[in-house]
Amino acid sequence: TGKEMYDNKYFLFPVWQGNSWLDKPPLIPLLYGTVSKIFFMVPAEISTRVFTLTIASVVLFFVYLLAFRASKDKLVSLLTTAITAFTPIFLQRAQVINLDVFLLLGWLGYLLFFENFLAGLFFLGVAVMSKSLIGFYPAAIFFGFYSYLLITKKISVKKYKSIVLKIALQVGILAMWFVSMLLLYGERFWRMHIIESHFRRVTASIESHFGERTYYLTLALEQMGFLAWFALGSTLYLGMQFLKKKLDGLTLLYSFYLVPWFLFLNLTKTKIFWYFYAAIPQFAYLGSLPLSFIKKNKVAYLGLGIVFLLVILGKAFFTDKLMTKKYSDFSPTYKLAAFAKEVCPNLQVLIDPEGRTMFQTLDKLGLLITTTKWWGQHPQIVYYFEKPVTFVYEKSKLSKTIADKNTCFIVDDKDIDVSFMVPSVLLKNVDSLSLYQSLPETQ
Repeated sequence: TGKEMYDNKYFLFPVWQGNSWLDKPPLIPLLYGTVSKIFFMVPAEISTRVFTLTIASVVLFFVYLLAFRASKDKLVSLLTTAITAFTPIFLQRAQVINLDVFLLLGWLGYLLFFENFLAGLFFLGVAVMSKSLIGFYPAAIFFGFYSYLLITKKISVKKYKSIVLKIALQVGILAMWFVSMLLLYGERFWRMHIIESHFRRVTASIESHFGERTYYLTLALEQMGFLAWFALGSTLYLGMQFLKKKLDGLTLLYSFYLVPWFLFLNLTKTKIFWYFYAAIPQFAYLGSLPLSFIKKNKVAYLGLGIVFLLVILGKAFFTDKLMTKKYSDFSPTYKLAAFAKEVCPNLQVLIDPEGRTMFQTLDKLGLLITTTKWWGQHPQIVYYFEKPVTFVYEKSKLSKTIADKNTCFIVDDKDIDVSFMVPSVLLKNVDSLSLYQSLPETQ
């Protein structure tokens, strides 16, 4: 999408096969497209991943700073950072192109640099222009936090007004983008960007992202292991400290900054594993915090800290097999798309039988959005083919469109009978997928 933004000289939204993709803001696709343009001598598969890894490293630095502000303990902060870094979902997001790493960067940056208006605006902007409305999360948290301080008479009305004004200005400046897009695109923007991409993801399991009500709780246990129980213990302990008025406001904010996000996740109907990404530092911090409870006993404190660190590294390198884990590969669709690029003027892709059944079912249940069928099952084909690609969801439609047009088409072996509906020739087969080209009837 970033590449197409440059090709089409259009920068208001990501672009997909010439169409404005109104679901997401433009910043992150544009950044990835810019990286691939600047480092054009390096394959985009490498330059964009290194860029993601760099941002993930900055996020880890911010995680350390946040943990230190909350605990004033270097060892707890180090463990928090290590746990975050080696959590499987964090590692996966650090090595693939995604929006989530930028969202977390914006959220943490806003918290750490809130006192500086421009820095706060910058990081809030990164979050909002990464994942739209949900990017305003830290502004909502700060508004709630300072409202609490006002109610409990911890700050003056004058101080409260100045802080709320600052937050309102930051939100207002960024909200201008939404107003502008609404004026430019009208109902289409409202439907695709606001209703489908936001509210429907909360209220329905769209695009087959189903899961039990406890999906994210189960995911937290899977990702964090025994540390999830430590996190629960720390939460109860800090809660008691708060009730005893032994926990000051800022420590409360730093300690539970991402908890509301995790609670919100459990209310949403759409279940996607990477949504848990932004909650990982929260569990990592609360899971490490019990170490500070024995800080007075230096031997136990350091000894247990070393054991914690060894367990984290052991799990990462031996249980999760960090050094041999692959997040992407030369898939059959990549190989066929790269081959077809050299010999085909255009390409049609018939979704496999299981995929067609799934899409039909979701369509009947009203769980599709406008752009669902834009991607097919293999959107990478569009990038590697670099020419028009049509994803087909009905066999009968494919047979009609490929007849007498010299068209290339990819089918699953289960749909191999399609190739005999019109004269065609097999160009390449990779695993269960085959690339054909229809022949003019004169041949």
